[in-house]
Amino acid sequence: MTLSEIPAELNLNVKFKDPKAIGIIQNFPEDKRDEIIEKYIILGDMVVTHASISTSKESVENFFAPLKQDINLIREQLKNIVPTIMTPSEKGKVTVDAIFKSYEEHFMDDVFEDVSSIGKYTDILATVSEFNTLVLIEIKDYSGEVPTSQVDKFWRDMELRDVKYGIFISMRTKVAKCSSCINLKHNLKRTGIFVVNSELNWSGHIFALYIIKKLIELENMKKKDIKEIDISSTITKINNSIKEIEKIGTTLDKITSVSDSLKTTSISKLDEISSIVRVCKNQLNDEITKVLQEIEKVSE
Repeated sequence: MTLSEIPAELNLNVKFKDPKAIGIIQNFPEDKRDEIIEKYIILGDMVVTHASISTSKESVENFFAPLKQDINLIREQLKNIVPTIMTPSEKGKVTVDAIFKSYEEHFMDDVFEDVSSIGKYTDILATVSEFNTLVLIEIKDYSGEVPTSQVDKFWRDMELRDVKYGIFISMRTKVAKCSSCINLKHNLKRTGIFVVNSELNWSGHIFALYIIKKLIELENMKKKDIKEIDISSTITKINNSIKEIEKIGTTLDKITSVSDSLKTTSISKLDEISSIVRVCKNQLNDEITKVLQEIEKVSE
């Protein structure tokens, strides 16, 4: 559908059944509810789109184009969605402690640890409890642009700690090589969100973790899909092994029959048959072991 084909307004009668969704919507100011839900849909679509983004084909600039085009409206919505962590007179005094407490208040199911005193680390280590996934959070409060060296250190810390997701928060100033107040970037297999907190009503750090949590959820959904494919493959392997077991069982039945008929005629032939039976039994045990191993893989 082209822009010219999109109607100027769309009225929908929507029914919500998910308790979590109902709780979120009830917290919106009633006179702003339609606008906030509309913005949630746009932001949600952006996060879902991320699942198929390839950095070699599509830039972060394009991914966050809606934010760039309509940033003022998003700021207004953030005022309603997430309370500010400081009054205007205190904005210059925002510290790691304030950010830390803000995270604990908004994400009570997750775990946050102050690691600012540990070398080659960031300021806060978050654990998304639902998926037991770590997120490194770096906080900078520069009077001028945050230099590239600090961004590079952030990526190195993520690599050193083998953490896939991170949030880089500049409290007041622009971050080098970031064109807007919120940017999603990739470095090898790691994903980082860079925010300028003052440009997002001092709530950009909250918004960034919401996005990270959604990306983690999408990743785990993908893993679940892969697991289902693995199960299908395992079932095929087990079926093949069972067929082999059936073949070996048929062979043993034939050997037993021949053996019975030779009991009175040839001792040497019986010895030969016994040897063949032992080989078949070993093959049978090998196939049974394969089946048990495949079942164990799926059960892990």
